[in-house]
Amino acid sequence: MSEMMLEAKIFPRVVLLNALPLSAIPKEAYYFDILCKRTSIEAIVDVVRNSFKVENYIRHESTVKLLSKLLNIDLKQSSDLYTYKKGDVLVIVTLKKPVRGQEVEVKEEDLDYFMCTVSTVERHV
Repeated sequence: MSEMMLEAKIFPRVVLLNALPLSAIPKEAYYFDILCKRTSIEAIVDVVRNSFKVENYIRHESTVKLLSKLLNIDLKQSSDLYTYKKGDVLVIVTLKKPVRGQEVEVKEEDLDYFMCTVSTVERHV
């Protein structure tokens, strides 16, 4: 995470994801950099508090319920596909130990948190 981002007071849009699909980056952004930092729920709470808009793209019911509680905001499950917009702050929430093929009740200690930014880069090879 760049120092500049950490110093920002207000974030235009915070996006909650369970993964970062590279297909979410528009094709026009031929070159781009993704900068991620492992973070804490406390840091995410601070970023959410200082954002104009929070959008959730997480479908897993138990994770969404827990995040709603931890972030103190009303989140709804979503199966929508995320598309990057310039200025987005991405919060990626993943299970520390993914369980395939079954629903699990998630607890706070089961989750890992990452905060990421995307920069499109004007360069040519």
